[in-house]
Amino acid sequence: MSHIQCYSKLQIKKFVSAVLLLASFAGAVGTVAVLEIVPADGVELKVLESRHLTDELRTKAREALPQGRYTILTRDNILSLLPPDSEEAQCLAESCAVDIGRAIGAEYITQGFVGEFSGMLTLTVELYESITGNLLGSFVTESRDVMGLLNTIREKAPELFARIAGKQPEPKSEPVVSLAKDIDAVLDNSKPEEKKIDPQIGGVEKKGNASFWVALGLDLVGAGLVACGFVKNSEAKDLHSDYRALPKGLDQDVYRDTWKKSDDASGMRNALYVAGGLVLAAGIGVHVWF
Repeated sequence: MSHIQCYSKLQIKKFVSAVLLLASFAGAVGTVAVLEIVPADGVELKVLESRHLTDELRTKAREALPQGRYTILTRDNILSLLPPDSEEAQCLAESCAVDIGRAIGAEYITQGFVGEFSGMLTLTVELYESITGNLLGSFVTESRDVMGLLNTIREKAPELFARIAGKQPEPKSEPVVSLAKDIDAVLDNSKPEEKKIDPQIGGVEKKGNASFWVALGLDLVGAGLVACGFVKNSEAKDLHSDYRALPKGLDQDVYRDTWKKSDDASGMRNALYVAGGLVLAAGIGVHVWF
């Protein structure tokens, strides 16, 4: 059965804000795959009806989850991530939601089925955590027509997807705030105390030389942090590949440990990028003001 729609001073601070925004986006996004709602064997359901039910479920997921923190995958996204003629592609056809989620690296995945019971249409929608295979929630409904199923999705899907947001702790902003304060300290407080003295060329040259070496040091440190970020990025990719290559049937602790190593490497990569960008921005600031 074919399943799925699995888819400066101002300039300096502007630069810092851009770095923080990109790092926040890279570190915060989770992935939710919404598979197509399909009919059970013997149930007559038009393709357009199936697609409309699925589109409504996907829309409710997008509305329920915090913007910028989650990506909703479509069927086209999922198919592009799965290699052709693979076990994952066969699993796609057999509606193995958890295995699909693990194969494409989606943290959460839904599947839905339309059946019949006592002359009425039934709808079952299930939400899984791919890493553990745990069922996070589901809802079941009966209706005499497809419109009743659609109304149930509109009513119950937001609460279902809210379980995902409830599992995730709010992103910690303290390190970013602290780093931002450090930048302000470098930019605003690194000036020497003003003294009422006569201008001296030698003093100006001395201050200029000192600021140059401070700025150069910051540039070197920042570049080093960014370079470490690139190294950690490569490590994170390798760990993620190891996770996707895990065979089926292993103990859940193996999946969790492998995923945690990949996630920790990604977090360290993002922290290095942010720290490197901020230190480089501080170096530029010293160059500009002195």
